[in-house]
Amino acid sequence: MVAGVLLLVLIYPRHPLSDWPAIWHDPQQRQHTIMAAAIAVAGAAELLRGSNPAWAYVWPGATLLIGALFLTHTQHGTGAALIKAVRQHRILGITLILASLLRVAEIITGVSALAILWPLALLAAAVQLIIYREPEGAFEAEDSHAGHHG
Repeated sequence: MVAGVLLLVLIYPRHPLSDWPAIWHDPQQRQHTIMAAAIAVAGAAELLRGSNPAWAYVWPGATLLIGALFLTHTQHGTGAALIKAVRQHRILGITLILASLLRVAEIITGVSALAILWPLALLAAAVQLIIYREPEGAFEAEDSHAGHHG
């Protein structure tokens, strides 16, 4: 829960609240905001999970949403940067969706092997996020393919 709130603070350190409408109209920033909010909601649900077993499905649902957003994440920059960034974001999205589905399968079946597999998939996603760097050209003038998802 704290991670989602901190992510929002870290994403927008230069934007006062008056800039939120502008941020929300940028598809890339809107997706970042939705991801951070989903992380915060999932964290809150995990804290509440002991009170109702249904809360266990919120985290995988949030992770599935975030994975889907990475699959369709808007990119900016030159053509070469777009191709590289889209590929990296799609691999990350698939990894997060896999972690989500494995967690749901564990909840439903109780199979202990799944309790090992979904954290490994989540760890793979974490490694991808840690090593990710915007490709060269990501901040250059956009070409005719800017924002194209591939």
